Amino acid sequence: MDFLSKNIHWLLRIVLAVTFFNHGYPKLGQEVASLGYLGYLIGPFEFFGALFIMIGPFVPTLTRVGSSMIAIIMIGAIYMHLFTWGDKTFLQLEWQILLLSLSIFFIIKEDDC
Repeated sequence: MDFLSKNIHWLLRIVLAVTFFNHGYPKLGQEVASLGYLGYLIGPFEFFGALFIMIGPFVPTLTRVGSSMIAIIMIGAIYMHLFTWGDKTFLQLEWQILLLSLSIFFIIKEDDC
């Protein structure tokens, strides 16, 4: 049981990283959501944020950097959903809030998991 409690963070890391690798890679070099130059940062923030979360346990502070990158993306996504695309209920934002919460968890815990 001790082994499981010390390594369960890998399950969270892998799920978060795979999600953002999957969504970030196709956006690399592309402008997203008609945001101008800012739209070009979304793909790299998602892709490299996921990469940093995966290698974070081996390189100090990369977990916090990668999680911060993803948290910034998710705050922007929640903003866009609420104020641009018109989603008005929690049920329309549950996935974005879950990903934001998970990234905040890694910002706070970093590699103490």
